[in-house]
Amino acid sequence: MKTLHKLMLGCALVIAVTQTATSQIRPYTVANAHSHNDYKNSIPFYRAYEKGFGSIEADVYAVGGKLMVAHSKSEISADRSLQALYLDPLAEKLKNAPKRQLRLLIEIKENYKAVLPLVIEEMKPFAGYISSPGHPGRLSIVMTGAVPPATEMPNYPDWITFDVDHLDGFTPQQWQKIGLVSFPLGRYVRWNGKGVLNKEEIKRVKGAIDSVHQAGKMIRFWESPDTKSSWLALMRLGVDVIGTDKIEEMGDFLNGKARGEYLQPKAYAIYQPTYKSDGATKKVKNIILCIGDGMGLAQLYATYTANQGKLNIFGMRNIGFSVTNAADAYITDSAAGATAFATGQKTNDRAVGVDVNGKPLQSLATYSAAAGKKTAIIVVCPLTDATPAALYGHRQERSESTQIATDIINSNADIFLGAGYSDFTTKVNGVTVTDLMQQRGYSVIRKFDDFLNSYAKKILALVDDSTTRSKISGRGDYLPLAFKKVTAAFKNHPNGFFIMTEGSQIDYGGHENNLAQVITENADFDRMVGEALRFADLDGETLVIVTADHETGGLTLLDGDIKKGYVLGNFSTNDHTGTPVPVFAYGPHSGDFRGVYSNTQIFDKLLKLMKK
Repeated sequence: MKTLHKLMLGCALVIAVTQTATSQIRPYTVANAHSHNDYKNSIPFYRAYEKGFGSIEADVYAVGGKLMVAHSKSEISADRSLQALYLDPLAEKLKNAPKRQLRLLIEIKENYKAVLPLVIEEMKPFAGYISSPGHPGRLSIVMTGAVPPATEMPNYPDWITFDVDHLDGFTPQQWQKIGLVSFPLGRYVRWNGKGVLNKEEIKRVKGAIDSVHQAGKMIRFWESPDTKSSWLALMRLGVDVIGTDKIEEMGDFLNGKARGEYLQPKAYAIYQPTYKSDGATKKVKNIILCIGDGMGLAQLYATYTANQGKLNIFGMRNIGFSVTNAADAYITDSAAGATAFATGQKTNDRAVGVDVNGKPLQSLATYSAAAGKKTAIIVVCPLTDATPAALYGHRQERSESTQIATDIINSNADIFLGAGYSDFTTKVNGVTVTDLMQQRGYSVIRKFDDFLNSYAKKILALVDDSTTRSKISGRGDYLPLAFKKVTAAFKNHPNGFFIMTEGSQIDYGGHENNLAQVITENADFDRMVGEALRFADLDGETLVIVTADHETGGLTLLDGDIKKGYVLGNFSTNDHTGTPVPVFAYGPHSGDFRGVYSNTQIFDKLLKLMKK
């Protein structure tokens, strides 16, 4: 066995050399989590069990014919027996949870000859649950700590297995009694859990892991750092059981991990700008304002990573930051955020198109129409939602969607595209909003294909919600196609145009803490931005602005692999944050948008260019 182990270890080290620290992590759940020294937390057993942990540890002493749970003899207390703290609640839980599986890791602090007979006796009521060779059960018993020598292990019942810290010196019969291999991490690396392991450290640790796996056993490390970075490092390397003293933190992390990781199946091509007019000080004829709702730097870099190191937005050289706070709140909502860049005034949360006193404000869409420009609003959400509403609506409460819909009657924008048809069936003096818009010369369109094929000069397109469903639910190329249709319709207008187009559902993914939705929506938005950059280069008089109303989710990127398009993120909230958002600019006067400034200055800068 010793010779065989050396050969396996050598092979494992060779394999480990080819491994990288950023290889994609295999699926992990709380079933891989181990509550280390569980008995030391405030609520033994229940905290870890209810969080879904697959492994729980208790240290025991044999005292007066009973197993007492304690880390040292001085901590032994009459009310802290293995029976009371673990076995009684476990019996109740197993009875009521027919699919639940658990590993109970019982550490022998001293005198295995006294402890093991008591384990056998106290586990008798669990005979129907316990797993043994040939009889898979829902409860595994693994003895660790001061275990008997290998020669004695076969003397104990087949359902008792042992945890060891080496692979050498076992006969095949003895090896069958090994249920887990646990190494001290300090045997291979000295690491505080911050940053990443280097190649040599990875080689040593991965070699140990592979040697255990090739011997057919599961592995865990003890004396390892207890941080997200360390958990990820162990997952990345393939450790089977990951211990922690931070039960809720690890449980929440693992339970949310599937929604926090994304692997893009195929990268999309990006447009390479020419920069011929970028930064020029000549007249701006057309303005394309692209709003990534909820899009912060983390969302952008996650999308860049998933697309294997390519992003249209990152091709824009002139960059600033927008400070997004509302008039009455440090953290803005979309209504106040959009009102600020659309009208140039801070307002209260939930207010659209009005100041802090409820007075209606003129928006960029209004000034665009007054300047004789073609104007369009394109969104992937209801047209009465906060961002589009800020360009034509005037309400102190964003939830008043049917009232906001009536405000569209006074807008002179040429094209509206979004969902929310039912909001526009409100009757004003006995006539619906859609009827009034038709009386004003607008074509009311319900199907997206009809919108794409329409030659009407004025359009109110209110598509079904299914048309604007999420990208991962099959929306298709709605946003890039809509953008190209509108620019094709406007491009020859002598006074130019103003288009506001929104990647509305980046925000939805942030609220849902769903990284896949964040990235797929941001990628769709980025592809539309690529079309905007292409148009700007062909036209030479078009300014493209890309920004956000706020950041959503407090996204932190924990891991990623640019070559593979893999991202692992973690959200700190399901709401907006106060983090400033980037402003990217391309085309004439793009340099005007450098620096750090209030979101209201986006309006000021664009209005100044619009009036030139």
